[in-house]
Amino acid sequence: MINVAVIGVSGFGAVHYNDFVREHAAGRVNVVAATVINQSEEAEKCAFLQSIGCRIFTDYRAMLEEFRGKIDICFIPTGIAMHCPMTVAALESGANVYVEKPVAPTVEETQIMKEAEKRTGKFVAVGYQTMYQPETRRIKELLLAGAIGRPRIFKSYTLWPRNDAYYSRNNWAGMLSVNGKWVLDSPFTNAMAHFLNLLIFYAGTSFEGTVDPVEVQAGLFRANRIETNDFATIRIKSALEQQIYFHVTHVCEKNVNPISRIEGDAGTIDYDEQRTVVTLKNGDTEEFASTPHDEMRKHIYDALLKRMEDPKQFICTLDLASKHTLISNAVFDSVPNRDIPQEEVRTVTENGVNRRVVPGIDDAIRRAFEESRLVDTRDFAWAVPGEPFALAGYRGFTGRLIKNSK
Repeated sequence: MINVAVIGVSGFGAVHYNDFVREHAAGRVNVVAATVINQSEEAEKCAFLQSIGCRIFTDYRAMLEEFRGKIDICFIPTGIAMHCPMTVAALESGANVYVEKPVAPTVEETQIMKEAEKRTGKFVAVGYQTMYQPETRRIKELLLAGAIGRPRIFKSYTLWPRNDAYYSRNNWAGMLSVNGKWVLDSPFTNAMAHFLNLLIFYAGTSFEGTVDPVEVQAGLFRANRIETNDFATIRIKSALEQQIYFHVTHVCEKNVNPISRIEGDAGTIDYDEQRTVVTLKNGDTEEFASTPHDEMRKHIYDALLKRMEDPKQFICTLDLASKHTLISNAVFDSVPNRDIPQEEVRTVTENGVNRRVVPGIDDAIRRAFEESRLVDTRDFAWAVPGEPFALAGYRGFTGRLIKNSK
């Protein structure tokens, strides 16, 4: 049984708390410590954790110092801006780390984390939960085996409506920076980051490889009164002339969970949250189910527990996850966040809470997905994407467009 600790049990930390309850009951983990800064609000969770022998702290640094060398894995489901300093502190205390996605706001911070990982000899696993699922491995193996020939187009879209409560749930939602620290929150860096990360992973030419990006082009738009964007349409070009298209929004009319497709010379792979279908041009097909959501978390723990014993066990590493950060940084450096004209936006009230909707955006995204292109002025007069942005020599986030807009 391994010793685990967590920093935060609210927000997405509640998912980790539920994981701890399940894994402790199964006799797979010993929950030794937790940092909870809002203990009065989380009294029930704190009481349960204490009942199983867990020490509760209000400061993560005090927790890590008190349990130096005694934590096998420290889980970090905190605000994006804190991922880097907390990960480094946990590594230096002798713990391995599971940090939530996105791994960090900037490439510079991912490099700091990599250096700490190397210096301490510990590992960092990143919480792109789809990376730990058997269907993800199967799809990557099929691609590497040439099942659909040479893959040329990777694309995905997700429509997840979010209301005012979503943007007021903490001090960093919808923000580019907080207290002088980059956050770069957005649909493609946070809520739907899993699905972009998968495309980046699938475009790699080895099992643990990722896409080699040479160019990005994007449109970043907002209907809500936020710093960042709530609608993103992104194109990524690889060194192998592959194209990745990714469309996500929080100002949609209806909820549509991720729909994804990989197109190759000899067939296609379509996958969503229910199933994967491989269709070859000769008519042959293969179909397999996606992991139910309640089982996905168990697979993460399976991988982490195996990784404690076997350094060859596959996890989503810093190297894998940091490519998403590199591409996201390039997107933010390539085009400013632009306002959608308010006459194109309507406000709907659901259960007493307002949310913004852009009529027609659902259909526009579906068209762009099917036609393998960006959402652009063919769909809305205001949807002007940025110019192609070359990544040759690009080393990381500059924030030049954000700084110049302030």
